[in-house]
Amino acid sequence: MKYIKKGKQPSSLNAKRSTKNSSYDAPQKDWQEALLEEQGHICAYCMRRISLDRKNGKPCIEIEHYLSQKLHSELSLRWKNMIGVCNGDTVSEGHCDKAKGKNDYKGVFVQGKANGKVKLNILNPLEISKSEKIITYSLFGEILPNVNVKDNELQNKIIKDVDCILNLNNEKLRESRADAIDSAKRTLMRKYPTGNWTTKQFDEEIKIWKSKDKDGKYKPFCQAAIWWLEKKRAKPIHKS
Repeated sequence: MKYIKKGKQPSSLNAKRSTKNSSYDAPQKDWQEALLEEQGHICAYCMRRISLDRKNGKPCIEIEHYLSQKLHSELSLRWKNMIGVCNGDTVSEGHCDKAKGKNDYKGVFVQGKANGKVKLNILNPLEISKSEKIITYSLFGEILPNVNVKDNELQNKIIKDVDCILNLNNEKLRESRADAIDSAKRTLMRKYPTGNWTTKQFDEEIKIWKSKDKDGKYKPFCQAAIWWLEKKRAKPIHKS
């Protein structure tokens, strides 16, 4: 999950909200385009590539209301409550806003985001302190509570959000994050085959993964690769 800094709302959204008795009915193309630009064409929850290209008759971006319309209809036309997400179709049980839910570590079933009346306990890509700062990754691509999160209750909230409400640790997404980590490592090995990587070299690679390309796109699953690069950079001796 990558922090999203919200920008200026599309003028058409402002006009619609200013219209008496207006409501959210269908996403407009310029809203989708604005979300893609803000987010660097990656899903707000899982960091998959999203776009306006159509798949199975639908665009590969959907507009998600972080606070759902069923619970907060008054926020349905608020730009700061809108994020762009993928179709959540990587696995049959769904993920991101299509997650159907699953049992938690205690064996208790937890409803997923697809329910429409479920709030995330803590995770929020619109706040850096509730996204990048409180999660970390494993070499296997798992999303885990950050080691700096010492409070057990907060750890459990993060785990429940990741594993149950959003289903972000399903096998397909784990593999994709692990692939991003491997890609970062292979790039370093190709550029600097000795494996004795310098802080400057790590900084250069981290900058690439943190930046949008010429088309305004982040690399998919970029935060997992950044985690690995920063972890390796912090070690006194940089060996592959």
